Amino acid sequence: MAEPRKVSRTELDPVEFLRRAACIYPLKTAIAHENGVCHTYAAFAERCWRLGSALRGRGLAPGERVATLCPNSPTMLEAHFGIPAAQLILVTVNTRLGSGEIDTILKHCGARAVLVDAELEHLLEPLDLADVEIVRVDDSGLATDPYEVLLAEGSPGEPERWLVDEEDTISINYTSGTTGRPKGVQYSYRGAYLQALANAISMRLGSDSAYLWTLPMFHCNGWCNPWAVTAVAARHVTVRGVDPAQMWDLIDSEGITHYGGAPTVQLSL
Repeated sequence: MAEPRKVSRTELDPVEFLRRAACIYPLKTAIAHENGVCHTYAAFAERCWRLGSALRGRGLAPGERVATLCPNSPTMLEAHFGIPAAQLILVTVNTRLGSGEIDTILKHCGARAVLVDAELEHLLEPLDLADVEIVRVDDSGLATDPYEVLLAEGSPGEPERWLVDEEDTISINYTSGTTGRPKGVQYSYRGAYLQALANAISMRLGSDSAYLWTLPMFHCNGWCNPWAVTAVAARHVTVRGVDPAQMWDLIDSEGITHYGGAPTVQLSL
């Protein structure tokens, strides 16, 4: 007796959200950063593909870890798509930790590369990271920015996808270590995909929404909102820190419809 045919299926992958948005809304603004840098969805996708391609070109293999130590910025959004597009695992490190906790996290997850903001580079200086690829991010958008140099090494075409199982790990998130050494929790591609859709539905995000990034993207992958906002091709508005006056200005000038954060963020506003 012949075996029954398997149901046709596609593995759930949040990278698909960016691929769709870039296809349907290529000229729509995807990211508006506080320094005036803006990217359309077509440009956002190309930068993510370049990131994934460049990391592969520097010898990273599927399943290896790439950490970020950056405030909210276009780089952090690109990391949420470019790193998994290369089948690498994203580790967003809390920027408020000290060098000791950061060292524990990087060693525990086995990070092969770190994208570090120039303002936070001093946190890595005391650490022995001889075998780790360190890429400084000036968050300038200039061709001389080391992060932009990295992107220039990559191909603008989407990297070949190797995802076989949606239960594979897309990211590792660490606790702050307040009750001991930081502990890591793994997110799967499937979990991130479904949580992003749940967020988009529950927050009523749409293509006309504008999401202000007051919530740190290092915190549980920004509650999966890098993927949720992109899933509906809404606009990401990124700021490096929480400045109430700046936030109110952006709420007016960017037509902000959504933002999130801890009670302290609400109180500051």
